[in-house]
Amino acid sequence: MPGSLHAWYTLDDLAALGDSGTVLGGEFDTSELERLSDLLHADRHSTVKASLCFKRGAHGQAIADLHYKATLYAVCQRCLESVEHKIDATVAWAFVGSESEAALFPDEFEVLVLEDERLQPATLIEDELILALPMVPRHTTVAACGPLAQNLRNLVSDRAAERLDSTLEGH
Repeated sequence: MPGSLHAWYTLDDLAALGDSGTVLGGEFDTSELERLSDLLHADRHSTVKASLCFKRGAHGQAIADLHYKATLYAVCQRCLESVEHKIDATVAWAFVGSESEAALFPDEFEVLVLEDERLQPATLIEDELILALPMVPRHTTVAACGPLAQNLRNLVSDRAAERLDSTLEGH
């Protein structure tokens, strides 16, 4: 059986990984994750370290603790430059074949119903990273932004001052 985050696994494969207590792990470039890389700054390189520690749950289903760590560079929506976003998280996953099995797990598990499908762990990790990114990435302050936002702030300040001057002159 392949032992890679990029391999495809059936529900039976995941159960076998759980039986053996397998740990799948590795480090890979975010450019390998197409949906995620579309959300990141094109000029910055990012890597992800991840591991999935498999075991069997109380009801026999395959479960895994996913730990992932990355420093991602999104596009700041104020200045269009890169903004750093650090992620270090752990998620408990349960892999089941039906909705009725999914109902057996407490809320601390994310449950994935596979039915007759397969799972590629790298895709699961990509989903988690996408969810961890802010909806509107930006630097914490305008002062931390690049020159575009600085110039825009100065332009807005100058125009506001002009409007104030014209308003005061008109009265």
